[in-house]
Amino acid sequence: MTAEPVTPPSRRRVALVCTNFTMQSAFGLLIIALNSARLGFETMIYFTFEGLKMIRPGHLEALRYYATGASADEAEEKTEELREVMDRRDIPYPEDMLAMSQLEGVRFLACKTSADLFELGQEDFIEGVEIMLAEDFLKKATGSDLHLVF
Repeated sequence: MTAEPVTPPSRRRVALVCTNFTMQSAFGLLIIALNSARLGFETMIYFTFEGLKMIRPGHLEALRYYATGASADEAEEKTEELREVMDRRDIPYPEDMLAMSQLEGVRFLACKTSADLFELGQEDFIEGVEIMLAEDFLKKATGSDLHLVF
């Protein structure tokens, strides 16, 4: 009697969408993405509209924290305060978390329609970004174990 071959369980998948360019969106997105990859999940982030700035060289340093109810003028002060806390508590900056996520295998996907809207090409993104139509992202994301939008 021969044993039936065991089919290994498929790798769990996480599909994230980033539409915003704020400190709070970046933190939520990158903490989930980084931890998802570290848990062994196949993780992808689809960046669209304002979220495209997250994967453009030199743009993450411009992230600002827009506290609920605070004026736009207060964003600079609040951002500086947060970065001071990050330094004191040894919490990585979003730009470091983005690099760490990519090193951990998180796939970065740029929305083709948004890229076209802002006249961006492959050369306008950090290395490793794939430009993809929404239709193709949806095909890849369908059946994922977790879907979140930031």
